[in-house]
Amino acid sequence: MSKIFNTTGLSTALLATLFVIFLTAQVMGSIPGRFPSPQSLVEKVQTAKGLLQQGVNAWDITKMKQARDKFLSLHLQENETNVDLLYYLALSDYRMATYHITQGVMEEMGIHLTKGKKFLERIFDLDPDWGEPYAIYVTLLGLEIAMNPEEAMTIAFEIGDYFGKAFAKDPDNPRTNLLKGTSELFTPEAYGGGPDIALDTLTTALNCFEEEKITNPMKPSWGKDDVYTFMGMAYNQKGETQKAREHLKKALSINPNLGLAKDKLEKIKDL
Repeated sequence: MSKIFNTTGLSTALLATLFVIFLTAQVMGSIPGRFPSPQSLVEKVQTAKGLLQQGVNAWDITKMKQARDKFLSLHLQENETNVDLLYYLALSDYRMATYHITQGVMEEMGIHLTKGKKFLERIFDLDPDWGEPYAIYVTLLGLEIAMNPEEAMTIAFEIGDYFGKAFAKDPDNPRTNLLKGTSELFTPEAYGGGPDIALDTLTTALNCFEEEKITNPMKPSWGKDDVYTFMGMAYNQKGETQKAREHLKKALSINPNLGLAKDKLEKIKDL
């Protein structure tokens, strides 16, 4: 009788354990229809990243918004603490704000500036040692000057402060160097910008891209095509059209669909 009792007890314990595992799996999201598992999250992020890049390539606000909506949905499912998703939301807002300023739609630009900054400020709290989000913040501040030119001097000090934080935390980050070089390219020489200084920074960015090893597919991987594009634009500003063509062609060898590189190359061909 004792043996029968022990065997029954073991079976009951086993069933109880399996039941607990099943409930835990539901809570943690392993059951389809709940929160994404790590692998499904990666796949969905990769899909959204691709959609955002398509929007940038074609300068298509609809695709940018679709990508942002996907990131936002995942962000809400992840209890709003996943710094990678916060980053991609901010990146989407930066892209969309840039689009709207090129279309002269300042109100929409302002909406995305505000939202993007809030996502980045959340990253500063959650992962203060990650430097790249500070560089994205700088790009949003740069756009903010267009909205509030009377505050340009104050914002300029903020830009210096946030770039300082970005480089102090991660000086070899390729996208941080890319964003700084891009900023310098569109800053007048009288204020410390211009094609020469931009090319120095963009060359550093390119070297950083060559050294970058991305092992986590959730992390940012964009920008190498942009480096070549902006280097081409810088060389074109200097009147060095052959170098400009070479760099724009390299951008298109990485990303054949990049509309900005295509447009700049076509204009140089027409000269």
